[in-house]
Amino acid sequence: MTDKDLNGTVLDDFFAAARADMPEPSDAFLARALADAEAVQAGFQAAIPVSRAAPRGGFLSGLSAVFGGWAGLSGMATATIAGLWIGFAGADQLGTVAASYIGGTDTLGTVNLLPDGDFFALAAE
Repeated sequence: MTDKDLNGTVLDDFFAAARADMPEPSDAFLARALADAEAVQAGFQAAIPVSRAAPRGGFLSGLSAVFGGWAGLSGMATATIAGLWIGFAGADQLGTVAASYIGGTDTLGTVNLLPDGDFFALAAE
């Protein structure tokens, strides 16, 4: 860029010239675009209706189809059981259970960022 273009005056002149000379689309172009849009919309209307029949095989097959198959259903069941376990055991017990599995202290995942001070006392200084 040159020194004359530091304030953007050259670009402003180009953009002003482009706004002043905006061509209008021709009537033939607009007619072709409208005909093309109507042809596409007619294709949407001719779609084959989807059958809403219930899946065969019973309740469990239908339930597994809703969740994306047996893999999705087993993932939902695992998350439900884990949620119930956390709800009954409480979040306080998760640290001790995790520490017993991987070997550690009861304060697993706890970090004291201000060991001997107070945040508000630091902010007041």
